[in-house]
Amino acid sequence: MRLSTLLLALLSGLNLSYALRKPSNSVLLSKISSLTLRAGQKTSARRGSAIPQLQCMGGNARGLYDVDVMRCTNAGSDYDDENVQWTCKASLPPEFKLGSTDVSCEGYDSPEDPYVLKGSCGVSYRLMLTEEGERKYGHRKDEDDRSGPSSTGEKLIFWAFFAFVAGMIVYGVWDSCVRGNNRRPPHAGRGYGGGWGGNNDDNNDDAPPPYTPYGKSNSGRNYGTQGGQAWRPGFWTGTGAGAAAGAAAAYMAGNRASSSRSASNRSNSGNWGGSTGSSSPVPSSSRYESTGFGSSSRR
Repeated sequence: MRLSTLLLALLSGLNLSYALRKPSNSVLLSKISSLTLRAGQKTSARRGSAIPQLQCMGGNARGLYDVDVMRCTNAGSDYDDENVQWTCKASLPPEFKLGSTDVSCEGYDSPEDPYVLKGSCGVSYRLMLTEEGERKYGHRKDEDDRSGPSSTGEKLIFWAFFAFVAGMIVYGVWDSCVRGNNRRPPHAGRGYGGGWGGNNDDNNDDAPPPYTPYGKSNSGRNYGTQGGQAWRPGFWTGTGAGAAAGAAAAYMAGNRASSSRSASNRSNSGNWGGSTGSSSPVPSSSRYESTGFGSSSRR
């Protein structure tokens, strides 16, 4: 009896140990001593999607240069063993420096799992201009990542405004046409006073008697008005509509130009940051080691 109880307890312990044991491709985040991240490469993934190992998320030098390789070292934890702090270093031209460098790893079973998938860690960093960089590139605004919800909201607002303007223009044209037809004189198209001369002569070559058509002005005949005044286009059917449509088109063109410049900056960041002109500044060939600091998160 005692032997069977002992065996049962032993088997239960083995099962519990097996249940708690993590696969070989998982590791405690706090046990990672260092990371080496490279541009253009993706992380490993198990539950979600792979992310870039290195991704610039902001800074006033974003788009001017891309970090090629970054080395991050575990700098210990603060209030939690798994809330690891990181010191990251990269070799950069003297015009640039690292800002924050935050490490994100994929929790093995969930975002709360202290074990993370090996090879799943990536760094989101900010790239800033040094004083030398500001002398070369000028003072630039902090280019935070604009591909998120705020950008989507701006696009929705713009297209809603554009649809409203277009709808009002169409309605204005339709309303003017319908009301214009309804305002035509009752005898329009039937001659003047029911006929040219009030007789049933078959001589259709006779010239009509002189008269002043309803609504005629010095510049031509304008039917469908009262008081002899010519019809003038309203805001939505004339110059007002043109101005509104022009403003919307200008806004859209400016938005596209800004997006194109941003995309060009990112695609050419290995050169100087987007401009293809020969007079554009080019980063120095010399390098120094820049250091950034950041925290960690599990996704």
